[in-house]
Amino acid sequence: MTDTVHITESTAHGTDQHVGTLEHLDPHSLTLELNVRDAADLDAQFVASIKEHGVLIPISAVRSEDGTVWVRAGQRRTLAARQASLTIVPVYVRPASASDEAGQVAERVSEQMVENDQRRQLTEAQRARGIQQMIDAGVSVAKVAKKLSVAKDTVKAAESAGKSSAAMAALEGGQMSLTEAAAITEFEDIPGAVERLIDAAGTRRFDHTVAQLREERVTAEAEGKAAQGYTDKGFTVLEHRPESWDAACIPLHHLVTHEGDEADDNAVTNPAHWAVLLVEDTALCDVETGEVVDEETVDWETEEQPDAEPAKGLRHANSVTEAQVFVPDYYCLDYRAAGLTPQGWFARQAGMVDTDTGEAVDLDDGAREATRQQAAIERAETKKRERRKVVALNKLGDAALNVRREFVKKLLARKTPPKGAAMFVADCLARDGALLTNHNALDTTAELLGLDSGQAVGKLVAELPANGDGRAQVITLALVLGALESRTPKDAWRNNAGWWGHHVGSGEYLRWLADNDYPLAPVEEVVTKAKSADDVYEQYLAGAVKE
Repeated sequence: MTDTVHITESTAHGTDQHVGTLEHLDPHSLTLELNVRDAADLDAQFVASIKEHGVLIPISAVRSEDGTVWVRAGQRRTLAARQASLTIVPVYVRPASASDEAGQVAERVSEQMVENDQRRQLTEAQRARGIQQMIDAGVSVAKVAKKLSVAKDTVKAAESAGKSSAAMAALEGGQMSLTEAAAITEFEDIPGAVERLIDAAGTRRFDHTVAQLREERVTAEAEGKAAQGYTDKGFTVLEHRPESWDAACIPLHHLVTHEGDEADDNAVTNPAHWAVLLVEDTALCDVETGEVVDEETVDWETEEQPDAEPAKGLRHANSVTEAQVFVPDYYCLDYRAAGLTPQGWFARQAGMVDTDTGEAVDLDDGAREATRQQAAIERAETKKRERRKVVALNKLGDAALNVRREFVKKLLARKTPPKGAAMFVADCLARDGALLTNHNALDTTAELLGLDSGQAVGKLVAELPANGDGRAQVITLALVLGALESRTPKDAWRNNAGWWGHHVGSGEYLRWLADNDYPLAPVEEVVTKAKSADDVYEQYLAGAVKE
């Protein structure tokens, strides 16, 4: 049955159009004209939208003298309607107007091109506001996703972005996608974070930037908590390291007691005379309380033996864990009140003078001793810098690890392995016979496959259908990648010379992932030898200073 609406008005200005009719026809009864769009490129989302809403914009067609209805504009809508099993679609039908073949071709091609060219897509900001209107009206996320034929995560992202002025500003500027803009809402309270996200938007390093910001948030919260503890005790908490020769803020290790001994933490008795600069470090901490534990109090013979009894006076190894902590570097604000004296060479460098005599403080006339002390200080500073580099790069490594594992999980969700996987697996197993026996290899494989335990991997293989060769190859790849991933911890950057005792290392693993479109983080490029640890650390420091 065909419903027909006659269109009787012509355009008031410009070229008059032939009068057409709006008809409701079976899409299978329509004939596709030759189209300048030589590939329809139907996707599941478009077909789902047609199935959900029908054809909203009428298909444009012409009817030839023999009654054939030729689709002029709307071949994708026609084909999608057929796939969606629609029986009726709206079609605006006009009579063929050109009198010769050349005229018909000119009319067909021009109309098809103009119909596609003269349209403007919604901006991401407009899309976000539209989704927000539906949610505000009480439509659930699931229903919005179904109505728009998009993923629920896209709807949630639009909802999040719509509540943030910073995210909407980025969308208005066309700088980000909806999903990227949603990330802004998580970090807009962190100075410099929005700029970093906008800078990374649309690039392969966006996920790494998000992961690093999450690590930095955790670090900042821990530092803030530690700083509050020192503030409550009466210390001044410094945000930045003081100038090298600041006489009003002297490092503890540049001070001596009245007996001439180098001052240590025992000299810090009155917080009013001291400032602290908190430095991130790693330490053994109590699993339950988080308090720092002296490693000498741990019975290391009980490690990985939960039922073992620790020796008298010692604690079980399972009761402690390595964690990030903030330790103080002390700076004296009033060395006289603290009962201390600056080292002679420091006093000279700082231009300090005795307030009673007006002469420069000079407690050490031996240039050789001053040189020795200076060299010792420089070695200590170098050691501290190296320690800070380890902490910073481990943090970057932890962030990269999370992004990398998410990438590998998606890679292993495929029904068939990626190109080159079989060669890589064969090469790894041929060169490294013990690869799959690596500690935690099977558990890591299970995690990458979305399973609860290593034992579940065997069950997954056993339940494969008879035609499951492709998936079996993916699981074989997962076993190899899981083993290599277990060899690639957050501090893999420290071992870029190769994994000791094994033939296949983290560098080869990361290079293979990069060949399969994984964007390496800078700290991972240290493992592949594309960058140096010092360069990445300097880049990290530059970013911290910029913020």
